[in-house]
Amino acid sequence: MENENLTEENKEKKKIKTNLKEIVKKKEIWISGIVGLILGAVLIYVLGILGIPGLGHETIISFKGGKVTKNEAYNEMNKYYPITYMLELADKSILDGMYKLTDEQNKEINEQVDSILNMYQTYYGYTEEQFLEENGFKTKDEFIDYMQLDYKRNLYCIDYFKTLIPEEDINNYYNDNVYGKINTKHILVQVSDDTTDKQALATANEILAKLKEGKSFDDVANEYKDKVKTENVDFDNFTESSLAENYVKASKELEKDEYTTEAVKTDYGYHIIYCIDKADKPSLESVENDIVELLGKDLEAKDQYIRYKALIKLREDKNMKFKNKDLEEEYKEYCNQVNVDENTTATNTTADTTEDNNTTTDTTTDNNTTTNNVTNTATTE
Repeated sequence: MENENLTEENKEKKKIKTNLKEIVKKKEIWISGIVGLILGAVLIYVLGILGIPGLGHETIISFKGGKVTKNEAYNEMNKYYPITYMLELADKSILDGMYKLTDEQNKEINEQVDSILNMYQTYYGYTEEQFLEENGFKTKDEFIDYMQLDYKRNLYCIDYFKTLIPEEDINNYYNDNVYGKINTKHILVQVSDDTTDKQALATANEILAKLKEGKSFDDVANEYKDKVKTENVDFDNFTESSLAENYVKASKELEKDEYTTEAVKTDYGYHIIYCIDKADKPSLESVENDIVELLGKDLEAKDQYIRYKALIKLREDKNMKFKNKDLEEEYKEYCNQVNVDENTTATNTTADTTEDNNTTTDTTTDNNTTTNNVTNTATTE
């Protein structure tokens, strides 16, 4: 179906592309942020830190319940920039002890990985190997491991946001906005080069007349199959933004087994919507994380480094210590820079939203440079 906002295929494409952008963005931030350094110089520096030769099991980072040894760091240094990987090892060890993923969560991660790989193969011609190589992963398992780490980092950030968002705000959002999933199907008469708005509305009214005569929704849809598009659409308050506003509004007003008695106009034409089912409102406990993540976007808009700060706090809480003084100083400078650059966020955000396209491109470049300055000065997660 051509209606991008309503087709399951296009919604999935949009979701996957959005997820991939977030993955790549996070990967650039969390993992491969040391941009602009000469790789040879980095390697020489790290080899000095690790004390090559004679690696052994000497601890270079410690925290409550775990540690990172020289061997662990060196054996993986060819995967990412080495200093960065030390922090990744630390985060993984810490978060593995805090969050045990359920079978359902692991299934979700694996399905997301497969969807991303399939999407890139279908629409961009990438083989699995090409995608992995271009994004810094040696194997699919490494990609899955990273996605699991990213998932756990996000779980921690949600817990961190809970300490910043008033409970009253969470309760108010739940009371005012949350509703159970609505299952619908619809008949769409599209407006196109071959069908004017007036003609589409006339066809929609014909369909409504047949429904009012007592014909079933499916029978009428089949009768007009050469003139209309049909599909099922499921949504709730967390996913409704991908749909046309009028479609959502009309669907909410229906009870189970009811259909709209008037055609619903959207940018794509005229819809006759049928409500298959409406689930009960979920409990606050079952959607609290979703609400916090959504409200957390306001925090991220005000402070683009808030996730960095969340992980910094996590390491502080776990009493993470560097046994190597050079690494310790690097990390301290990084933490200081994250806090210093907080004031830059509002300025950059304003510039991005007020300048024209060319200026926005320049501003984005400046923002990237700012981020790179942070990561070049120290280490990134």
